[in-house]
Amino acid sequence: MLLLAVARGVPSPPGAELATPGWLGASERRRFAALPPAARRAFVASRALLRELLQSGTGVPAAAWDISAEAGSAPVATSPDAPGGVHVSLSHRLGWVAAAVADVAVGVDVECDRPARSDAGERAALMLSPDELIEWQSVGAAAREDALLARWTTKEAWFKACPPNAAPWDFRRVHASACAPADARANVRTWRAAPVHVALCCADPRALAAARCEGLPPACEEAAWRVASVAPRH
Repeated sequence: MLLLAVARGVPSPPGAELATPGWLGASERRRFAALPPAARRAFVASRALLRELLQSGTGVPAAAWDISAEAGSAPVATSPDAPGGVHVSLSHRLGWVAAAVADVAVGVDVECDRPARSDAGERAALMLSPDELIEWQSVGAAAREDALLARWTTKEAWFKACPPNAAPWDFRRVHASACAPADARANVRTWRAAPVHVALCCADPRALAAARCEGLPPACEEAAWRVASVAPRH
C-alpha cells in the first residue's frame, strides 16, 4: 500500500480564527491551540486529508484514527481497528497540503513556486552536495529555481522517511541522482504542476514506481531519484 494526495486549502479571512474541529485527537487539539491563527487551516486540512487516505487504504473509518501531533516529531497514526502497522507523513506550504500513507516507511514534502528572497547560488551552496552543485551550475539560469526546489523536496521527503537520527541534517551530505522510474534503486519520486512541487520517498521500489499523486493533473511533470547520504569531503 502506498497512497499520496495533494490538496489546496481555502485561506481564512484576515483575522479569522478556525474553531477546533471535534474530530481532532487530544494531541492534535493541543498542537492546534498552540498554533497561530494563520497556521491552523493548513494544520486541519492536512490532518483531514491524511484521514481520508487512511480510510481509503485500510478500510478503517477516518474517525477511528488517532494521529499524534507533537512539535518536532513525525506524525504517528494508530487505531484499535487497524489491521496492522501503518506509516504516514504530512507536509504543507503556502496553502497546499500533502499526505502519504504506506505499509513501510514513507516521507512526503510539498513546496510552491514563489519569488526568491535570497541568492540562488547561496542557497544551492547550503543544500547541494559538491557533485550536485557542479551539475546545478550547468543548468540555465531560468531553470535553476525549479532545479533547486526539486532537489530540496526530494531530500526533505527522503529525510522524513529515514529512521530518527539516521540521516544527516546537513543536506550537503545527501546526494540525489536522477534515474528511471522503474529503476530498483529509485527511492524518491517527484511531481510538478506549477506552482506545486511534490516529492514522495518509499523503501518499496515497486510501490513507488506505481504511485500516483492524487490532486495533481495526470499530465504533470514526473521524475525518479536515488537519494543517499554521502561521506563528507575533507
